[in-house]
Amino acid sequence: MSRRRRRGTGRTPFALRPALRLGRRLAFAKAGRAALIIALIGIPTAGFAAVAVVVQSTQPTVEESLDYDLGNAAAQMRVSGPDLPGMRQDPVQWQFTDSKRNSPVTKADEDAPFANVLAHVPDGALSIPVGSTPVVVQGPRGPVGLAAVEGSVWDPSLEGHWRVLDGSAPTARNQLMVTPATLDRLGAHIGDTVDLTDPVTKRFTITGTMRDLGSAPSEQGVFLPWGTTLSTTDTTDDVGLTDVTVYLPSDAPTWSEIRQLNAHGIVVQSRPVVLDPPDARLPGGQMSSSLLWYLGAMALLGVFAMFEVALLAGAAFLVGTRADTRSYAIVTSVGGDKRFVRTIVAGSGLVLGSIGAVLGVAAGTGLGVVVFRLIDNGDVVSFPGLHVPPLLLLVVAAAGILAGLVSALVAARAATRINVLAALRGSLRPAPVDRPARRRRRVWGPALVVAGAVMTLACGVGVLMLNDRPVQDDHWAWVAGAGVALGPCLMQLGIAICSPWLLALVTRLSSRLGLSARLAARDARRNPVRTMPVLASVMSVVFVASVVITWSASSHAQYVRGYEYRTAVGVATTEVQLSSEDGASSGHDAALTAHAAKVVARVFDHDRIRVLGVAEGWAGDTPSSVTLPHRWTDFDCPANDTTGCAYYLDTADASTPHIWTGTVDDYAVLTGHRPSAAVRDALEGGEAVSLWPEYAHDGAVRIDTFHDRTWESPTITTRTKPDASVSIPAVLDVQSPRIQVGVFMTKATAAQYGVPAVDGMLVTTLPGDIAPEQWDELSSAWQSFGGADRARWDGPQFAYEAGPVDNGALIRAIVLALAAAVTIGATAVAIGLARSDGRRDDEVLDAIGAAPRLRRRVSTWQAAILASVGAVIGTLLGLLPMRALTLRFTEPVVGTNHMPFVPDWSMLALLAIGLPLVVTAGAWLTAHGRRRVAVRRAH
Repeated sequence: MSRRRRRGTGRTPFALRPALRLGRRLAFAKAGRAALIIALIGIPTAGFAAVAVVVQSTQPTVEESLDYDLGNAAAQMRVSGPDLPGMRQDPVQWQFTDSKRNSPVTKADEDAPFANVLAHVPDGALSIPVGSTPVVVQGPRGPVGLAAVEGSVWDPSLEGHWRVLDGSAPTARNQLMVTPATLDRLGAHIGDTVDLTDPVTKRFTITGTMRDLGSAPSEQGVFLPWGTTLSTTDTTDDVGLTDVTVYLPSDAPTWSEIRQLNAHGIVVQSRPVVLDPPDARLPGGQMSSSLLWYLGAMALLGVFAMFEVALLAGAAFLVGTRADTRSYAIVTSVGGDKRFVRTIVAGSGLVLGSIGAVLGVAAGTGLGVVVFRLIDNGDVVSFPGLHVPPLLLLVVAAAGILAGLVSALVAARAATRINVLAALRGSLRPAPVDRPARRRRRVWGPALVVAGAVMTLACGVGVLMLNDRPVQDDHWAWVAGAGVALGPCLMQLGIAICSPWLLALVTRLSSRLGLSARLAARDARRNPVRTMPVLASVMSVVFVASVVITWSASSHAQYVRGYEYRTAVGVATTEVQLSSEDGASSGHDAALTAHAAKVVARVFDHDRIRVLGVAEGWAGDTPSSVTLPHRWTDFDCPANDTTGCAYYLDTADASTPHIWTGTVDDYAVLTGHRPSAAVRDALEGGEAVSLWPEYAHDGAVRIDTFHDRTWESPTITTRTKPDASVSIPAVLDVQSPRIQVGVFMTKATAAQYGVPAVDGMLVTTLPGDIAPEQWDELSSAWQSFGGADRARWDGPQFAYEAGPVDNGALIRAIVLALAAAVTIGATAVAIGLARSDGRRDDEVLDAIGAAPRLRRRVSTWQAAILASVGAVIGTLLGLLPMRALTLRFTEPVVGTNHMPFVPDWSMLALLAIGLPLVVTAGAWLTAHGRRRVAVRRAH
């Protein structure tokens, strides 16, 4: 028999175009509903598009990076390591280097020589050396310390990195240029003279203004001719210029020439090599992962946002499908099959999703351009240029279209389950749901809730157990962490399935709150099509907000629990330590400290600068003596804390002084309160004060001295025998909270008992943290009046004790605001859908004589019910992941500081209670209850 079908008996081709055409027409049959769905899709799409434009505009392209790094030059070179073979650089990320195994450079010590970069400039090539140095310029109100760039940076070949703004470039060695901000600070004009007082004394003429395009326009600085301070012109390798960059305006070294320079410790950025790099990239020399983190965060946030959109837009589609039941019944009655009806509804979602996505991307792109123009301050490093990423915007648009299509799929399935005859007669009641589905819901809902709770708690405990293991990059911890995140999601799904029961319970409870509340609860229960998505949306958003708020509060509690106060709050301290040639500390000097105090007093004049003595407790590279108070308790402790197991007590890292000397008033400033009579009598009577009980024993403290110690010496413990010891009578004065002052005594007491304490600490009180202007004044003062001591000390670096500042409070406030915005939007959608879907109910209420304000009360109560139920459940579920990650059944491992479970109950109360109240108040103010419903007549 022939397998061919007879002509006329084949399957009819699917009418896709008519279905899509009908879907487009039905999509705009109700303008309000179409506008709502378009807005739901377009608003988040616009936000993502704007963020994409702004963030992408902060990522420089390769050409933009080269335009700033090189200007118009061909290459730049500088010293990166000792003049020994073995170092190699990445061809693109030119400052990223690596060393060959067992090469000479890997065995280099601190005495290894460095090459002079000027000696390795290619023969016959033009070069522009550029260096930097601090200088002091005489200003109208005294000396001003500034950072100077030395070299012909005004050369046209460097345009793009530096730019001349006004005036002309220097043509003589007694001419310079300044930034516009420096010109204003000096109160000078172009053509005026200015005196350079340090490191050389010379008068210069200001020929114009310019700035580094990679800095803010308000940046201050001076631009000097090459040779003003970096006066060496020697090109032998005996003279190292490690901080000098040499620009090559026209000669670009090849990759082979670059590898030869690498053998001398010199790295090179060559424009041709960067644009066409060889196959010699170093592992880890690729682009930073910040862009990947940004894309990952955007993707995660996008999935969550599209989930919210799908919930709310899906509810709108379901309500629209029920309103258009008669239309779908007509389509079915004239021969349209289920696939044709589903395509009509899906076509509506596709059309509305496409319009919302296109409008959202267009509006978001424009918004992103405007925002970028507003925040662009001219810094080409932070804001290299406006970038509109077409591929990323296309992905955002596709996500919006997909959200519209997914939102319509559930409604498409519901449209095929209508009762055609009942719909043609005018019935809008949905088809009855079969009993097996109810049974499945009764089983799956509670099962998912229980399974999610068990998974969250079990995986949280597993994360803690895995983190206690001494394993680097434990991948099983990530697997368990995924379970902590997945568990609450299963619980939310189970609660969403059980939402009819929750609403039924709310209906019973609201029966005593009046007619309006009873009608609103019954309407929400009988219409799960539009209430379940809104309830799930509010619950999921509040859940995320609750997790973030609880995590932020617990992290701050962990920070507070491990925070160690340096001094009392409001006290600023800086240690004056001699600096060796390699930058390491090498002790204290009383004369240097006294000089530093006089200079600092020029800036901090509201309170006197106190000079306190300290004993050297930290060993460096060279053998030296270390003096520490003897600790009478064991070093081993179960967990680090701020009392008996504080890091300050660990003498293995005694970089913070443990022995202080000064007056009774100095002690009062350090502790922040008036000393007791016992403390005053002890200090005045030649005794010491121990602020830590671990240092006091039998009414005395023992001061141990260890000779010939370096940082490589064995760790000092309670069993280490000192080279010298002395016992001093002492009283105990434990602070709460404890501060990083171990033993305090007067300078006379220290001299009496031979404690080697030297003036090396500056202490003062400040009304607040040091402002950037004060830092500038401190730096200028030390550069101006430091003199020869500037080479002995790096300058004042005051540490202000402000206590454990809660930096997460702003994050919690932003999260609460975002959750409020989404919740208000979700309940607004619910109220709008209820008003649209319940028009016939309003007609009935109006017909039987109900007051118009009843509809207003019903809308308000419905918003209150949905927002309250979703917010309370979401807040409670948000506590579960953090509770799971902080649930411990064993003692913590030594040296760990695990996060405690400390919810921010005030913020959570605003989230669970305050937010529904705000939503309810907004619903009451925006509801219309004075106009009567225009009753529609059926013909």
